[in-house]
Amino acid sequence: MFRESRAYVDESMRLDGGLYVLAAVIVPDNRIAEHPAALRDLLLTKQPRLHWRDERQKRRLQITRAIALLSLTTVIVIGTGLTPAKQRRARRKCLERLLWQLALLDLRQVLMERRNAEGNKEDLDMVNALRAQQALPQDMHVEWGDPLVEELLWLPDVVAGIVARAEMGDDTLRNLLLGEHLIERVICD
Repeated sequence: MFRESRAYVDESMRLDGGLYVLAAVIVPDNRIAEHPAALRDLLLTKQPRLHWRDERQKRRLQITRAIALLSLTTVIVIGTGLTPAKQRRARRKCLERLLWQLALLDLRQVLMERRNAEGNKEDLDMVNALRAQQALPQDMHVEWGDPLVEELLWLPDVVAGIVARAEMGDDTLRNLLLGEHLIERVICD
């Protein structure tokens, strides 16, 4: 279904709301060249990248409207019951569900926003464990990228931020998003 596409993945956490949001934005290979230019047009002078948590409300509205024009396809896993002591568990549960959903969509290329070396290794161990259990296809290629280099990683950052905000009670920006959105919930505790 999406074999000729790539998924770009990032997260958003709201410890005060017990939320862990993992968002994948699916970009067809034939549109990969279009999106970075649209994203770069949103940058302010001397701004190296879009990062949702650094933006003010007025800019968030502007960014959301611009992203909505791309009519994105997303897969979003919302983990509830997050506690500070169980952040790793929440990520594992959400990542497992997200990768499973991407595999069901026949997606084989996944680029996740890099974390630190330990975090990337934990994710890779999870991917390898899922492959060993035959819960993921052997040909699903998962790698980690730097958002300063790979602009398409800005998309899931924005989407995860919008969804987390909506889960905290403000649907204003989520209601502006166009496209197809698969949203799943998992309990993190």
